Amino acid sequence: MRRLSVVLALCFLFLPALAGALDYKTWFPLLPQRLGSMERSGEPDGMNMDMGGQQWSSVHQAYASRDGKTSAELTIIAGKAAPQAQAFQAMANMNMETEDQVMKTVDVAGHKGMLNLEKRNKNGTLMIPLKNDTVVVLHLEPVSGEKEIMHLGQQLPLAEIAAKAK
Repeated sequence: MRRLSVVLALCFLFLPALAGALDYKTWFPLLPQRLGSMERSGEPDGMNMDMGGQQWSSVHQAYASRDGKTSAELTIIAGKAAPQAQAFQAMANMNMETEDQVMKTVDVAGHKGMLNLEKRNKNGTLMIPLKNDTVVVLHLEPVSGEKEIMHLGQQLPLAEIAAKAK
């Protein structure tokens, strides 16, 4: 009985610390095999982070076209303290265009997201926040324009990722 009490006490102490973010391996089955005409390039990698009692996890998967001319990176970040989640909250309703860059709020499969296109560098990033402090980030290089990256964003399993984030 004493042993059970010690185990329960340890669970109660450490469970709140683990509740802030899912283990990064949780996301592996949700990573698409393909994005458009691009296939996975290598194995996914990730990390669980605990910094000052704030936890988050992230997973990353690279994709590349067969000819190697186009590449994409898909990242899922989960946890209230994740820097990307905090950054998105600050930019959630930002619309801006300069000679070099376009940043604007977009709709991706019913989710409000932030699109950032760098005109000169021809790359784009789509950040899509989901519930429970989960953010999906898609980076594409080169990108011909908004339609191209938005089309890939529509292919992401956002509903499944949001369901797993519960």
